[in-house]
Amino acid sequence: METARAAVERFADRTAIAEREREAVTDPATGETTERLLDTHRTRTYRELWADAEDIAAEWADHGALRAGGFLATVGFISGDYAALALAGARVGAVEVPLQASATAANLAPIVAEVEAVVLASSTERLPVAVEVVLATGCVRRVVVFDHNPAVDAQRAVVDDARARLAAAGVELTTLDEVRERGAGLPRAAEPDVAPDALAMLVYTSGSTGTPKGAIYTDSMVAGLWTWRWTQDEDDDLVSFNYMPMSHLAGRVTLLSTFARGGTAQFAARSDHSTLFEDMALAAPTELILVPRICDMLHQRFRSEVDRRGVDPAVVRRELREQWVGGRVRRVTVGTAPLSAEMAAFVENSLGVELHDGYGSTEAGALTIDHKVSRPPVIDYKLVDVPELGYFTTDSPHPRGELLVRTRTIIPGYYKRPELNAEFFDEDGFYRTGDIMAETAPDTLVYVDRRKNVLKLSQGEFVAVSRLEAVFASSPMVRQVYVHGSSERSYLLAVVVPTPEALASTPADQLRPRLLESLQRVAAEAELNPYEVPRDLIVETEPFSTENGLLSDVRKLLRPRLKEHYGARLEELYETLARNEVDDLRALREGAADAPVLETVGKAAQALLGRASTDISPDARFTDLGGDSLSALTFSNLLRELFGVEVPVGVVVSPANTLRKIAAHVEAERSHGGTRPTAATVHGAGAEQVRAADLTLEKFLDADTLAAAASLPRATATPRTVLLTGANGYLGRFLCLEWLRRLDASGGTLVCVVRGADDAAARARLDEAFDTGDPDLLATYHRLADEHLEVLAGDIGDADLGLSEQDWKRLAETVDLVVHPAALVNHVLPYDQLFGPNVVGTAELIRLALTHRVKPITYLSTVGVLDDPAITEVDDIRTTSPVRRVDGGYANGYSTSKWAGEVLLREAHEAFGLPVRTFRSDMILAHTRYTGQLNVPDMFTRLLFSVLVTGLAPASFYAGGGPAHYDGLPVDFTAEVITDLAWGAVAGHETYNVLNPHADGLSLDTFVDWLVEAGHTLHRVEDYQEWVSRLETALRALPEHRRQHSLLPLLHAFAAPSPAVDGSVVPAPHFHEAVRARGGEIPHLSAELITKYADDLKSLGLL
Repeated sequence: METARAAVERFADRTAIAEREREAVTDPATGETTERLLDTHRTRTYRELWADAEDIAAEWADHGALRAGGFLATVGFISGDYAALALAGARVGAVEVPLQASATAANLAPIVAEVEAVVLASSTERLPVAVEVVLATGCVRRVVVFDHNPAVDAQRAVVDDARARLAAAGVELTTLDEVRERGAGLPRAAEPDVAPDALAMLVYTSGSTGTPKGAIYTDSMVAGLWTWRWTQDEDDDLVSFNYMPMSHLAGRVTLLSTFARGGTAQFAARSDHSTLFEDMALAAPTELILVPRICDMLHQRFRSEVDRRGVDPAVVRRELREQWVGGRVRRVTVGTAPLSAEMAAFVENSLGVELHDGYGSTEAGALTIDHKVSRPPVIDYKLVDVPELGYFTTDSPHPRGELLVRTRTIIPGYYKRPELNAEFFDEDGFYRTGDIMAETAPDTLVYVDRRKNVLKLSQGEFVAVSRLEAVFASSPMVRQVYVHGSSERSYLLAVVVPTPEALASTPADQLRPRLLESLQRVAAEAELNPYEVPRDLIVETEPFSTENGLLSDVRKLLRPRLKEHYGARLEELYETLARNEVDDLRALREGAADAPVLETVGKAAQALLGRASTDISPDARFTDLGGDSLSALTFSNLLRELFGVEVPVGVVVSPANTLRKIAAHVEAERSHGGTRPTAATVHGAGAEQVRAADLTLEKFLDADTLAAAASLPRATATPRTVLLTGANGYLGRFLCLEWLRRLDASGGTLVCVVRGADDAAARARLDEAFDTGDPDLLATYHRLADEHLEVLAGDIGDADLGLSEQDWKRLAETVDLVVHPAALVNHVLPYDQLFGPNVVGTAELIRLALTHRVKPITYLSTVGVLDDPAITEVDDIRTTSPVRRVDGGYANGYSTSKWAGEVLLREAHEAFGLPVRTFRSDMILAHTRYTGQLNVPDMFTRLLFSVLVTGLAPASFYAGGGPAHYDGLPVDFTAEVITDLAWGAVAGHETYNVLNPHADGLSLDTFVDWLVEAGHTLHRVEDYQEWVSRLETALRALPEHRRQHSLLPLLHAFAAPSPAVDGSVVPAPHFHEAVRARGGEIPHLSAELITKYADDLKSLGLL
């Protein structure tokens, strides 16, 4: 506190903070008020900033919610308001708990509960998450909203909603502006009596490798952060640029060291960094703290500008230095993670200043700058042997080992976790960093590797290289293999020693590509992830041996020796591949307009996936070449850049689409001028919010169809020809079976549109979906299909559903009912990528339903469309959810695409009386009778598999101790009831929430009991977080063919116990009444169904 006060007194009239001004703008057409960033800045002096903090502290002291020693949790992006809150917290002697701004409520709630925070400060942007945290924990009594502009409609609505929800729970909500205003007229807060060793701040780790833990910072340690900086230089005109979170010490130190030297702290305006370079240019900082990702962004923009404009790179470098970063940078430091040598050279050459490298940790503070040990704060350090990795302090030419340190800034421990001290501190009080260092000279340390034999690639994927080496060693061409990678790179390389037979039988110029092909074949057989397959390799003819020092006495690879021996050549190969990729992409951009489309598509896939030209066949699928949904997104964006048309991810990853067909899609879009609707043409390019009002039929359907629709005749009550999409999906195949049964009785026909190269291939794919372990199911399907099934090759995302003109016309004339469960289900892809298959595809089916005669539509949606659980089944989604935010949240794109489909169907019903039945489902469980019929990729199956395969379950999945309920329904019931409610529905619009509404106390805990009673050995772990940690460890140790079916990708959803709610959170009375009206009842889940999961997993070879 005294450090802050001294800075204020010394620099009172200097500018302390500067933020871009924001202007409220009202749209004259809609009346909506939004916010626009201006190029000017609003500033506050040190005196004014301190006065803000004093006013806030005075109000807090008067209010009584936050006193000395109380916990203040803060979630939000770094800003001037955040800085004032931090100072005010220190002023009253509160314990600050900065929370990760991007974390989910499930991640944050355990932290807030552990510290028992009484006040939670939240930015408006993160307020919905903050509310969930408050309601889940019960300890917070007051929420303070900062960075709030009440003139902006959306922001005001968020606060009003939060205020109402919190008031119902007895929690007060106030804005920071209101706190300031009240505090300005109150007596100043009493000076807190805080001892130097008193708890002042808790910095929680991210939890990426286990349970988040709170590093304890005492009052004296927090004061020390003001002087913890990478340089002692004093600048009269210092300007820093602040974009890192306050929950990370790098972000906090950037801000506080600016204040300590009387500088001005400029702030990024958007938490998503969408205006980062614009903000940086306006800020014109003199000092930059960079992280590798920002360096990557600079480099990508640099390369794009050079390629786009065809100018000398020196011209763009000068613009980067003088315009992009403001032209005043005098010092640049990179921290938080290692930076590749090429990227470091790029930054230095572009900015014209020396790049400094900083290394430190939350637990120990600043440790090195430019590889030199920082004394202070470092008191002592030592390296210790890591024999399992071959690192020893006796290594030559430099000692190597894990770095252990003692510093003046070392934490005294972790909050409420005394048991962790022995794990992270040795008996002499040295902190174990987990990093391998080489001591190249006294007090000079160079980062080598992580102790754990797991590599984290630059995109965040972890790879266990020893496991991969064991897989690749099984290749008939491979004698020995060393897999190499680092956190600076996004892909792996390898050194391969071929077998004598491979050397003897393969021409030298063909050896490398054949070895790569062999590795890829083995990887496919082992079902490795694409990022686990080396992109290129070095051929080594001399085997690794004890004689050349590359094998240990027990014939294990000596990884340090291999890295030392091949490191330079591997780095050179990385550089060559990077240059080739840049050259290839530049050539593509320059020649795309003139080259054949297929040739350009193939070269784009080759450049993006790092494949040899011999691998790229026009008839290869993108996924066959190693592409996944994320690389498909990059590929989609690249093709849009090259050709100026939309190529959705669904087109790229379709099992029916080869590179040749992707090229045909591009040619078709170019010939039509890109006339098919896209998210950009419907909602506006780069829209952060999408509106139901945007989704008008005129944007999707041609004028002739709309003009004729009002006078069309109606389909009959008893459907004889039913069109079904998505029949080879999990629910889709049982809807297919159910409709075949109904049509068998009436002598009708079921037409299924399935993706495939032709009708025969499409039929084969559907047949394969039923051939999944139960002969009775397969026999029933074939018996019914032989008489009543027609399969057409098509794609709902294509014009005319990808059908021939003749088939389209025939379906328009003969189909009586459309059943539409098909969708591209991907919880990672953004809305614009799902727009084609899920929104345009639905519109195309509406066009079919409004052609020749009006045909009812049965639409399968998701409860994810309900952004408010209070929305009922009878509500019009256009009214109750008129605007949806488009962001990177989990499943945001998917749920928004299904919402858009519901809106279009509402539009069609309102305009033309289109009969619609919408079914919103949640978890669809296994079939109660057929063997092996469960949805292997879904969360529930992954959970049960993970519990069964590890034998680990928590004492309870729930917090609160009350009865709980799991919301799921068997797939056979779901398919039957949907078909029943759709049969004969030729008028009206009905929506059903297909949920299990019973308050029956049947929960995940019950399921574990049933499994134990059935004879499965399961160990219940009392501490929930311990269970999560032990489960993750056990799952990571599974073989790949099992691990890929585990809960690992979704483990974040189980980071904390769920609230105990007995019954469905979302109401479903209309569905319940409809089922009863037909003489049925929604089933309770049973022990037979849950134990059948274990049997089904065994039948599929997973257990």
